[in-house]
Amino acid sequence: MQGNKKLTVLFAPTDSMAHVNACHGLAEEFRDRGHRVVFTMDRAFKGRLEKYGFEEYPIASGRNNSSVAVTQFITQLKHVFKLTPIQIADKFVSRAFELFFKRLRDAESQYKEIVGTVRPDIIVCDAYLGSPALTNSGIPFVYLLSSDPLFAMNDDNLPPPFLGLPLNENRDKWTEIRHNLNEMFAQLRQDYDKWLVANGAPPLPSTHPNWGLHPRSPYLNIYQTPEELDYKSQQPGAQVWRRVNGFVRDTGDTFVIPEPLSRKSGKLCLLSLGSMGCAHLDLMVRLTRVLGKSKHRFIVNKGPLHDKYDLPDNMWGAPYLPQTALLPLMDLVITHGGNGTVNECFYYGVPVLAMPLYGDQYDTAQRVRESGLGLRLNPFHCTDAELLGTVDDMVNDVELGRRMKAIGERLRAANDKRVIADIIEDIVSKK
Repeated sequence: MQGNKKLTVLFAPTDSMAHVNACHGLAEEFRDRGHRVVFTMDRAFKGRLEKYGFEEYPIASGRNNSSVAVTQFITQLKHVFKLTPIQIADKFVSRAFELFFKRLRDAESQYKEIVGTVRPDIIVCDAYLGSPALTNSGIPFVYLLSSDPLFAMNDDNLPPPFLGLPLNENRDKWTEIRHNLNEMFAQLRQDYDKWLVANGAPPLPSTHPNWGLHPRSPYLNIYQTPEELDYKSQQPGAQVWRRVNGFVRDTGDTFVIPEPLSRKSGKLCLLSLGSMGCAHLDLMVRLTRVLGKSKHRFIVNKGPLHDKYDLPDNMWGAPYLPQTALLPLMDLVITHGGNGTVNECFYYGVPVLAMPLYGDQYDTAQRVRESGLGLRLNPFHCTDAELLGTVDDMVNDVELGRRMKAIGERLRAANDKRVIADIIEDIVSKK
C-alpha cells in the first residue's frame, strides 16, 4: 500500500464459529502487515481472539451461549433434523434467520458506538443480515460470505439453496422450489427492508432473494470455495465478487495422537459435526456406536455433551479439538458439511464424508459428491452397513487420496490471504 499507512480493519462476524474462523484467517494477514485488527462480535466469543493479537469489542446481546443453552436448543428441535431439507428450511433455517434479525436489531446501537470509537478505515462483514451501522456508515465495507456460495447466487441456471439439489437434475422443479423458499422468507424480508429504511439505509434491491439479506458491497464481495467445488459456469450476481479457496487459520496449535489410539491399527478419521451436530446426543450416540464396529480409528469432537456418552475402544474424544492441527494427520474427515470445515479439509488435502444436518450444509455436501472428491450420507437414515462400507471404501481409495493431496498442495501455495489483503489495501488507498 502506498506510504505503508497503518490501517484499522474492523471485522464483524455473526455469532458462529465458522464465520469467526473465516474472519480470523484473513485477519492474520493484516496483523502480520502491521495493521490494527479489531473484532466486534457477540460477547459469548470474548477472549477467543485476543491471544492472536486482535482487539475485541464485544456485543452485549443478552444471548445465553452456554453449553447448556445450546444443548437445550438442539434438544427442542432435534426431531426437525430428520425431516426433508425443504421442511428443515421452513422449520429451522427461516426461524434461525428471524433470531439473527432480532439479535441484529438489539446490537445496532452498539455497532454504531463501536464504529465511532474504533474509527476503522474499512469494515469486513461476515453475516447473514447486514447492519446499517456497518454497511451504511460512509466507511468502505467488504462482504465476506462464509456459507456455501449457492446462498448468494440467485440464478435460474443454478439450483436454489438449502436443499442439496443436484446441479443437472430436475431443473423443471427449480422455479417452484425457489418460489416456495422466497415465500418462507417473505415476511422476514419485508420486516428487514422496513428496518433498513428506518435506520437510514436503502432497502435491498429486488434482485436479492428473500433469504439473501446482506447488502452487497460496491467494493468487494468474497465467497469461499475451492476451485474444484465452484459453480464454474456461473458467478454471483454482483459485479465485484471474488472467489477464494478459503481463509484457513494458523493458530499454532499442535496435536499428538493419544495412547492407546496411537498404538492401534487402522486408518485415522476425524468425526466432527459442528456445534449443532455435537450437541445432538442421539445422533452422536448413534454414529459412535456404528463406527465403533469399524476396524479404523476415530478422533471425536464430543462438544458440550462429552460427559453424557462413552466412546468405543477405537475412539478418543474431547469437548474441543484444535481442528487445523488435527487435519494434516487424518485419512478421512466425517463432517456435517459446513463450508468452513470442508474448505479446511481441501486445504490440507483430506477426503470428506459429508453428513449434512441443515441449510447450506446440504449444498456443500452435494458439491463434494458431484466433484468426485468425497461422498454424502444422511446421518440419521443411512444404515450401519452403508456408513461402515463408505468409510472403508474412502480410506482405502488410493486415487482419491492422491487427488486430494495434490489439491491441498495447490491451495496452500495459493496464498489467498495475501491477494485479498492487497485488494483491500488498494480500496482504502483510493477512497
